[in-house]
Parts: sequence; C-alpha cells; structure tokens
Amino acid sequence: MSGITLDRRVLFLGAGALGLSRWPAARAAIPTLRFVYAENVVPFSFADADDNATGLLKDDVDVVLAAAGYTQVSTLMPWARAQAMVRMGQADGFCTVPSVERGAYALFCQQPVMNCDIGIWHRRDDPRLQTVDSLDELATFRLGSYVGNGWATEHMRGAANMAWVSDPVSVLKMLAAGRIDAFVHDELQMSYLARGAGLTAALAYTVRPFLGTVVRTLALRRSLPECAAVVAALDGAILARRAELDALAQRVRLGMT
Repeated sequence: MSGITLDRRVLFLGAGALGLSRWPAARAAIPTLRFVYAENVVPFSFADADDNATGLLKDDVDVVLAAAGYTQVSTLMPWARAQAMVRMGQADGFCTVPSVERGAYALFCQQPVMNCDIGIWHRRDDPRLQTVDSLDELATFRLGSYVGNGWATEHMRGAANMAWVSDPVSVLKMLAAGRIDAFVHDELQMSYLARGAGLTAALAYTVRPFLGTVVRTLALRRSLPECAAVVAALDGAILARRAELDALAQRVRLGMT
C-alpha cells in the first residue's frame, strides 16, 4: 500500500496547496477542519493532562494540515460515535484505516501517514510463534485479543481458543503470565503499551508477512465542499512531510514521547 502513486492531477493540486498555486474558494470556505479521534487509544489518540486531544495521529494530522494550509479543531469521543459524526457531516474528517464501509462516506488520501506491520506478540521464552506461516496454524495456539480489535474480529472471530478481554494492556498481561500464547497486533502501539506496563523483558514481537500491514491515513467527508481538491492537497502535503511523519512514529516507537 505504501507504493501507491499519485496521478498528475493530484500531484498538481498537492503542489498548489504547498505554495505553488492557491484555491481561494476552498480555503476560504474551510480554513479549519473538524477532526474526530477515538478516545483513550494510547499512543494514537488520548487526552492530555488538560483534557485536550493529543497523540501520534493528532500530531500527524497537525503536520499534514499545516503543510496544506489548514488547521484543525480536534475532539475525542468513542470511536463508533466519531465515525458516525463524519458520516452525518457533523465532523469533517478522521485519520484511520481505509475500509469499504468508511469509503462510502469519506474520501481517503492515497498516501498513508503511517504504515505498521502486523505481527505476533509472544513470550520471549516461546519461539514457536516465530515460524507460524498461516492463519490456520496460528489458530492452533491459545490466542488473546480485546473487544474492538478490527483485525482479530475479521480474521479470528471463529477461533475456538480465542480469549477476549476489554483492553489491550490486559491482553499483554495475560500473555506475559502464560495464560495465552499469542496476540496479533501492530508493533507500534503494543510496544508503547508493553513498555508502560513493564512487560518488555517478558514479551517479544515477530513480524509474519502473511498477517499484512495496517495503513492509516486522513479522510474527509465526501459532503465537504471541494472535498476532492482538499484531499489532493493533503496528499501533496503527506508527500512533502514524509520524513517528519516517519520521525514522529519513530519517537513513539523508541519511547521518546
């Protein structure tokens, strides 16, 4: 997915948003975009000490919008409500994983702001998961996940030995305690949470290519005036600020935020 290229029209529009040309009508109509984020999804989106939205996704959106000439008003809320707000036109956009359902009411950027490999979290003293090559083989292990994990819901809902709990930190603790064998998730978020829970010495992460990649990017409601032109501007901004976006993710990965 990271290899997606832009056509000439999108590149032209993106370059215009970065200063080579202007769209007065579009920018005058929506200088500020209303973005919504899932609450309490550390480190991607959560509340700071003053109860304001913060996190890696908000930082990414700030970088992209600033480069394209926009600002954002950001609001945290339950994820189902956030998606409904965009769908009903009560919010302008979000930063999330593209899907057919979301694409029906939101236009996604072609360029991702973040790519994360999906891998297997397991105990350091259990090397069996390092050679798993299929979902069928994975399903023979004791698995764990949390309610609301889209990947697990789609791919492992019917697994007979899947333990479901309320939050990802509880899954990591179950894994470290030996109550489950494996937890499928991306490395970025879970490494941050494992570090905060003091579990990094007990747990290891192994990338398995068959599991795929999580791609996150910006999307705007299709009912937004000049939506296609604004999304094209955001695509140009993502390309122009790629190094800065990657550096933000690396800081989270290394525990520097």
